Amino acid sequence: MYLRFNMILTIVIQISIIFVIKSAAQTNSEACNSCCTAGVPGIPGNHGNPGVSGPQGMKGEQGIKGEQGMNGEQGVKGDNGRNGLDGTPGKLGPTGLQGIVGLPGANGVKGEKGEQASQQKSAFTAVFTSNPDRHATSPMKYNTIITDVGNHYNKETGKFVCAIPGVYVFQVTSMKSSSGKLKTRIMKNGNVQMSAQMDADGYNSASTMVVLDLVSGDEVWTQPGSPSYNYYHSSSLRYCSFSGFLLYAA
Repeated sequence: MYLRFNMILTIVIQISIIFVIKSAAQTNSEACNSCCTAGVPGIPGNHGNPGVSGPQGMKGEQGIKGEQGMNGEQGVKGDNGRNGLDGTPGKLGPTGLQGIVGLPGANGVKGEKGEQASQQKSAFTAVFTSNPDRHATSPMKYNTIITDVGNHYNKETGKFVCAIPGVYVFQVTSMKSSSGKLKTRIMKNGNVQMSAQMDADGYNSASTMVVLDLVSGDEVWTQPGSPSYNYYHSSSLRYCSFSGFLLYAA
């Protein structure tokens, strides 16, 4: 703005000089016309140096703030944006109260009857139907067989021979005569497994039972405990007996 002001000032000064020169020339011309002819115009002089800058103008007053314009009309609603990505699952909430127990359901359809597995069997009972009296200390050969499922009791030897490995139950009952003593043992392969003894006077009985785990070929029998404990008594009423059966196969 400062340069613009200087340029304007320079132009004003130059115009003023031109008017002064022209006015003087006209005066001289008028004076000279009366006595002589006009001379040739002189060559214009060089431009003078720029004048000194004038003082800065005063700052104008601030204009009055205009009134606020009216609100524009509401624009058309844009389309809905796309759904955002699923957020991270929240923490598991507390366990709710247990609900009421429901009513029992209807009975299901009855299934078909299954096939019964074949069961291995072994059982026997042998008795004395006559009086054995003082039996020798050896396997007692009961003369009558009541039951022998599987034919595993040998009447000729008085021994049960295991054919089905498993757990067996054996029981012996012996009656003694009116005098003497009695002791009957259950033997397995020559070893004592259990004994039943009776020392009281008169006819009395003694019995015992044992559970044995047998393998094929094992032998079980009964025999008197000693030559002095062998006073037996039996009859057709069968007071002396030896029984055994397979509890379950191995």
